[in-house]
Amino acid sequence: MALFGSGRDASLIRHINNELIVNIIDTEIELYKLVLDETRENIYGESIAKKYYNPIVVPCIVQKDDKMIVAEDFGLDSTRTGIFAFSRDYLVDRTIIVEEGDILNWDNEYYEIDKVGASQYFGGRNPATLLGFVRGQVDEHGYSVAVICEAHVTQRNKLNLIEVRSGGVNQEYQLPRNL
Repeated sequence: MALFGSGRDASLIRHINNELIVNIIDTEIELYKLVLDETRENIYGESIAKKYYNPIVVPCIVQKDDKMIVAEDFGLDSTRTGIFAFSRDYLVDRTIIVEEGDILNWDNEYYEIDKVGASQYFGGRNPATLLGFVRGQVDEHGYSVAVICEAHVTQRNKLNLIEVRSGGVNQEYQLPRNL
């Protein structure tokens, strides 16, 4: 039996983690979930016009990489990647599931999630896969801390979330009457 990493230690880490992410760091992003029922796909499983639910505001820790300039056939383009870390307890308490293909809005950029991982454990132990847990014994050691997503910046006009191009209202200019 391990000296540290018990249920009481995990509870302390859980409370500190929640206080740190939600109240102290206080960085919030918007999470757009894909509406699968209204998204039509072709025979290859791809979709041009995707539909998303209204955004959910979720606190997280963000690590944004520098922009990289990519030379393409039609000129220069820029790309950026980022890592978003969510408190697993926060997501579980609110029944939020973060998946590949979801969209994150942060710092006026839209990121599409490429990879989701939840393998950050307190004490290096996943309580759901410990041998004692599998054998039916109660083992209170270990704690799954975070859900970490890797994402890349995607183009706004492909998302159909906001109106990218719009014209102004045709109004005649009128001079003030005092002149």
